[in-house]
Amino acid sequence: MRHRRIRETPTPRAVPRGPRVLTAGCALAALALTAGPAPGALAAPVPARGAAAIASAVPAAPDTAAHTVTLVTGERVTLRPDGGVVVTARPGATADYVTQRVDNDVFVIPMTALPYLGRTLDPALFNVSALVKAQVTTTPVRVEATAGATAPPSGAAFGAALAKQAGAEAAEGSVGDGPLFGGVTSVTPAIATAGERTAPRPSAVHRADHPVKVTVLGPDGEPRAGTTTFGLANVDDAALYQEPYLQAVDGEKRIDVPAGHYTAMVAAATLGSDGTPDAIRLATAEFTVSDGATGTEVVLDLRKATQRITFSTPRAAQESQLILGYRRVDAQGDPALYSTTGVTGGLPTYVQPSSRPVTTGDLRFNVYTHRDAPAEAAEPYSYDLKLDNPAGRIAKNQHYKVTGRQLATVKTNYHSDTPGRAQEIARLMYLPYETGGEALSQPFKTPAQRVEYIGGSAGASYHDWLKAGERRFVSQKQPLRPGRTTTVDWLRGPLVPGFTEPAPGAAALDETWYCTACRKGDALTFSLATVTDSGGHHDLAFPSDISSSHLAVVSGDTTLYESDGTSGVVLGAPPKKAAYTVVYDQTRTNSDFHQSLTTHTEWTFASAHSGGQTVPDDWACVSDQGEYDGPEQCSALPVVVPHYQLGATLDGTGPTGDDHLVATFGHVPGVVAPPAVTEATVEVSFDGGEHWTTASTTSLGKGGFRADWTTPDSAAGRDASLRVTATDADGNAVTQTVQSAFTVAAAQG
Repeated sequence: MRHRRIRETPTPRAVPRGPRVLTAGCALAALALTAGPAPGALAAPVPARGAAAIASAVPAAPDTAAHTVTLVTGERVTLRPDGGVVVTARPGATADYVTQRVDNDVFVIPMTALPYLGRTLDPALFNVSALVKAQVTTTPVRVEATAGATAPPSGAAFGAALAKQAGAEAAEGSVGDGPLFGGVTSVTPAIATAGERTAPRPSAVHRADHPVKVTVLGPDGEPRAGTTTFGLANVDDAALYQEPYLQAVDGEKRIDVPAGHYTAMVAAATLGSDGTPDAIRLATAEFTVSDGATGTEVVLDLRKATQRITFSTPRAAQESQLILGYRRVDAQGDPALYSTTGVTGGLPTYVQPSSRPVTTGDLRFNVYTHRDAPAEAAEPYSYDLKLDNPAGRIAKNQHYKVTGRQLATVKTNYHSDTPGRAQEIARLMYLPYETGGEALSQPFKTPAQRVEYIGGSAGASYHDWLKAGERRFVSQKQPLRPGRTTTVDWLRGPLVPGFTEPAPGAAALDETWYCTACRKGDALTFSLATVTDSGGHHDLAFPSDISSSHLAVVSGDTTLYESDGTSGVVLGAPPKKAAYTVVYDQTRTNSDFHQSLTTHTEWTFASAHSGGQTVPDDWACVSDQGEYDGPEQCSALPVVVPHYQLGATLDGTGPTGDDHLVATFGHVPGVVAPPAVTEATVEVSFDGGEHWTTASTTSLGKGGFRADWTTPDSAAGRDASLRVTATDADGNAVTQTVQSAFTVAAAQG
């Protein structure tokens, strides 16, 4: 799977070398990829009798390591290894928030928490990266309070109470000055978090002895009452001074900094008389602290946030979410202030345009919006737009007019074998200079269909994230291709173990693809995505619904590896060419899904020592040292892969009478000049696999086969199973059995 090359948020690409056993002059090392509940965790395999295999760590492909945590305020945040963030609002609320990226840590902070940040609320409560590292899924808290005062439980109740207090204080003209909930003076994480951070200590050469007074003015031109959080950083070198969580109390903050060039930024909500936000405003300031200065005064003036962000699209659409991306870089090319502001529900949002481009370091500003069709529209549709501003400044015109020529059209089918299943969808979009995307998830019920228009500035790319029940699925990142119309199916069955594949055009992206079925020298890697659909989407490992799984690798009469609870293995194989069979059994237990919960798959292929390279230069392969390495001496295994297109409807049902399946067989990515698939057999069972009916199979060319059968009336209302076998011209083969692959529609009446 592909993973962006990251500078600001690096992902380890190597692991310590594990122990190895030498037998008969050949090194044989077995390393396991887990299919268990912990994403990226490593299961200890049980070597087969007589097999020289030792369990060790294998570098998990980065896309398997997404984690979800619930903040103290109830928002649910999924953090991807590339720094991408998906935010889901707490129940009954909107998700207006600010995201900060500091020293490789991602903070997601609700707007209602900002006035209390660094005072009553510890910023570490919202350090998603640190919470993930601490391996928590909810945020445990430690509360200090005066006698008799208590805090609501961490989660939605806490967030609702915090919003209520912020609204009440706003109505009185000041927010964030006093304790919370009638006497709570401190709320901190009840765990150690590596993300607790203070501003870097200035060196002796750059003494922090230059006083600066920062004044934050509200839209009325008066010092902003209560507590306002803002960021300040040195843009000559952010290591000299960088603090994203300074607090202006009643509009004023005094600090001491080293001399140099500086940037400051504030994103704040203005509140109505009832205490709820009525607008979001973003203001900035660029200033210099001279070496001989005895005092520098800076004003962050929300009155200068005059440009409202608006959009026009070919079809009428209502704003569901808006995300502002503010990326200020110092002269060294390192992050100074990285902030994103997420706004929901069409809340008016204003920014301060630049009078001129920045002269020290760089500034990149962009906007993302998701917009939905009006309720009265004849068909549902949506827009996802990611639009850039000129480098170095925030444009004076913040109206974005989008034309049809800028858009890709995606006709999307959301399949569901469970009627009314609750799902969430989010589209993360990236511009070329971004390593992490953000989006708010959109809840909806399935099955469903929607036309989705996607547009962006030059070089934009995107990938999608889907939550179905508690299972999470992703697409591969792909470049935006304006003018194209495609059809995409999500969770179209059968859902089977398989291999991730690059999206069309993905080779143009600056990413590394982690090979899932390759041989590098004598290290043979076989790594499965435990659930894939017909559209190439695959599951994330968190949380897992796999109740049992078994993986075995056999060559001739010898079982080289056998283990429960794993979905992948790296083996040190003998250099001589030999035939291998990989057998994988999997059972899932998940009330949100009805079909494809039990599968049995056998892959047979030949492999020998790889001294050459067949995979592209931007791929990474696991070496016999147990770590990701370059593509040299790495060749893809000739593993046959099926792609299914059932005739079933969106709810996973097929008719009695004539029915069919189209199966297209190819090979895993990276195979050069793959042998043609020459034979295919499709069998259908209507009694749970007791008896099988062989379908009539017709070759469609290029690895495609159509299978036709007649479903008896007696099968109405029952599940049907599939067994598919295919063989290529070199004898490589796959056999896959899927229990309850689809359901025969119940008889009418």
